[in-house]
Amino acid sequence: MQRFYLDDNATTGLDPRVRAVMEPLFVGHLGNPSSLHAEGRRARGEIDVARDSIAAWLKAKPSEIIFTSGGTESCNLAVQGLARGNSGRGRHLITAKTEHHAVLHAFHGLEKSKDFEVTYLDVNADGLINPDDLARAIKSETILVSIMSANNETGVCQDMIKIGEICAQKGVLFHTDAIQSAGKELLDLKGWQVSALSLTAHKIHGPLGAGLLWLKAGVPIARLMEGGSHENERRPGTENAPAIAGFAEAVRIFGNINPSESQRQFRWTERLWRELNLLGGVRRNGHSQERLANTLNISFLGLHGEDLLIALDLAGLSVSSGSACLVGSVQPSHVLAAMGVPDEWASATVRFSIGSQIRDEDCDEVARRVRQVVNHQRALRGWKPDQVLPSTINSSIQQEIEICPTVS
Repeated sequence: MQRFYLDDNATTGLDPRVRAVMEPLFVGHLGNPSSLHAEGRRARGEIDVARDSIAAWLKAKPSEIIFTSGGTESCNLAVQGLARGNSGRGRHLITAKTEHHAVLHAFHGLEKSKDFEVTYLDVNADGLINPDDLARAIKSETILVSIMSANNETGVCQDMIKIGEICAQKGVLFHTDAIQSAGKELLDLKGWQVSALSLTAHKIHGPLGAGLLWLKAGVPIARLMEGGSHENERRPGTENAPAIAGFAEAVRIFGNINPSESQRQFRWTERLWRELNLLGGVRRNGHSQERLANTLNISFLGLHGEDLLIALDLAGLSVSSGSACLVGSVQPSHVLAAMGVPDEWASATVRFSIGSQIRDEDCDEVARRVRQVVNHQRALRGWKPDQVLPSTINSSIQQEIEICPTVS
């Protein structure tokens, strides 16, 4: 049975061209990049070339790139480092309730320390924050706003230009977790007016264990660890030269948007939604247009989330319920909860996130297998199509499901 990998937002496969760049660095003796001998200079050279290449892609300065072990560390360094490094100006921070846990938990930690106050912005039913809410939340003590550019679970894209304008006007630092945006939408440092931006390699067919934080020149940051003067004294620890070189190659190949491929993926996910909407008792989560082209988040009423994911896996479909960082814990998503999605829906949710390996002709087969699994699971649980709405779901949700809107 052919398997279909539909979980690119969790991780993408290492591209052979990226592996080819990395493999020579594992052969022979690659020294510590901080050493002065030939082997050390070779490693340092690989990192410098990668730094220059990625900086050019971002239209940034090489000195503004801080290499890390991945997206989680980059987000933690940004949130905690910027908060502590700028605490002399104030101790109020702002983020959104739908952020990735790498950001949310970093804010929780600062809040628990009693040193900082955090405001968590609400989102609307489409997963979008209201920029006016952000403007109202900023006060004289506010030093940092962190809003992700595109949500990892729903694909919803925020109005980064408007958010950046508000932060710039108020003189507040603005960090964005842009991990899902890389290769899917333009990373516009200048237009977004960001102070810091987090990325990781394995979302764009690069290696696991390589990430970065872009930090605007002159912005103070407190490092999270002690132990050395690496990365201009901002992130101690011996740099992973092979992974960093692979990161740069992944950026070269996959960092820029392919408009035709993006349009194809958008059509594919819309087609899948139309096919699955015919099942009844389904709802789409997140804005239908303001989203990443490759991402579709759907809830199926009357099912158990873990059973659904296992059955889809057995049917040859690799999908997830949302964040891959919640592995082993299939529970209603905090993102969907913030959007007002009732537990009856959120508990059985599937995120489809595709890449170029999925062909146009695969859509019908994927839809057929999902329908087969859902119908079988519902039959086992005694659920019938006329049971679309439990009495606990409010009338506004009921109206949405009865209409079953589709987007062409």
